[in-house]
Amino acid sequence: MPQNSTLSAELMEILTTEYEAPEGTTADTAYDMLGFDSLVLVELAVALTKQFGVQVTDDELQEAGNIAGTIELLRAKGVPA
Repeated sequence: MPQNSTLSAELMEILTTEYEAPEGTTADTAYDMLGFDSLVLVELAVALTKQFGVQVTDDELQEAGNIAGTIELLRAKGVPA
């Protein structure tokens, strides 16, 4: 998935530094496996909206389910990979 590597790296950086995602978290690790509840997803949605300049909602993140899904969501909104 080289076309997603930059976006994936940015998301992993945000999740590990801001949200304390554990070592070994991958793009396929489900948000609920990380212990991300609805409040965390709201905060993450706000952070991603600011970071990438596109509106992201917590419902969209819940539906995306993981980093890989979130990458596809952001790309669909026009964020360059």
